[in-house]
Amino acid sequence: MKSRLSVSLVLRWEMKVLFFVNAAWYFDLHWLDRAKSLIDEGHEVHVVTSVTDEAIRESIESHGITCWSIEIPRFSKNPILNIKILLAFRQKLKEIKPDLVHLITIKPILLGGALLRFTQIPFVVSFVGLGRMFNNTHRVTDTFLKRTITTFYSAILSKNKNTRAIFEHIDDYKTLSQYVDFLDDQVHIIDGAGIDIEKYKYQPEYKDKELNILFASRMLWSKGLGVLVDAVELVKQRGIAVNLKVAGIIDSNDPDKIDASVISSWNEERKIQWLGTRKDVENLIRDSNLVILPTRYAEGVPRIILEACSMGRACIVSNVPGCKSVIQDGVNGLVLKTGTATELADYIEKLAVNETLRRSYGLISSNIIKQRFAKDIVIERTIFVYESLLRSHTV
Repeated sequence: MKSRLSVSLVLRWEMKVLFFVNAAWYFDLHWLDRAKSLIDEGHEVHVVTSVTDEAIRESIESHGITCWSIEIPRFSKNPILNIKILLAFRQKLKEIKPDLVHLITIKPILLGGALLRFTQIPFVVSFVGLGRMFNNTHRVTDTFLKRTITTFYSAILSKNKNTRAIFEHIDDYKTLSQYVDFLDDQVHIIDGAGIDIEKYKYQPEYKDKELNILFASRMLWSKGLGVLVDAVELVKQRGIAVNLKVAGIIDSNDPDKIDASVISSWNEERKIQWLGTRKDVENLIRDSNLVILPTRYAEGVPRIILEACSMGRACIVSNVPGCKSVIQDGVNGLVLKTGTATELADYIEKLAVNETLRRSYGLISSNIIKQRFAKDIVIERTIFVYESLLRSHTV
């Protein structure tokens, strides 16, 4: 299928598109397909990001994308460091001279948006979750941070005809619209990163003596792994054979990290089967019966849930917007109401003893992914946002 990008060529022939994102691994995992689609259409693509692994830079650049590295401490609130990031990005803007800029994640939106607000360069911002300060926390620091950040968002985005805002689900838009005065044509909802439905194609479950559960995410407490470990132990006490497989990144820089020593201890005690950081997620899903993400994190649409649904695996998720935009409780999976270990154990038991229900949820989920979350759909809708912005910019 020809993407709608060909229409925008009338506006910009061989455009320079610049992505600004906080981490190279995140761009490689979630945005590479969209960037590659621009390359395939003859455009020049650059990404400014923080590179901590040269193998990831090589992966990005192997597709014809130019990757520029600047240091972006994700959790630093130090104004001096943030000014350094802003100045480094300003220098890249001068060097690259992009026709369109796409800002992704909180810090690039704030710093990049502050610069671009006073230029004629059209830019798109993508909110892939609003951040932890929106997690209904009552801590003074989080309240102050939320007030500060939303003030900046308003200054950058309110009634700004030179920008478009993309959200992964309607709930984040409703939340942020309390602080930002968006124009009617400024906002677009695009469902997640887009899934390669050929790579993650439907596969029936393998039958095993025990129920294989997969948790694949960053090792953060707010992702719910601690609750899941407790729930699985309760299920085992009920006489159900279950194996919890855990894969993902140990993010040592995140203040919410689960220490490697804790992961190691769980693994030694056989509470989990630790698989480490894996590239072959499709194989992990294939070998599982159930995928669980009891997250409390204020994120966009979780990629692991999209991938699991595409392959026909039943999922149990928490009652947060990003998860609920994929999983409808009792239709194609189960949504936790309270998020306690006991409730989660009950849900695991319900699906452990009912293979027919798991299969039904998986089949429905696989069809939902094809209709709403397939890669080609997400790419085309993203390109449409670029096109609409560039059209208005030339009027």
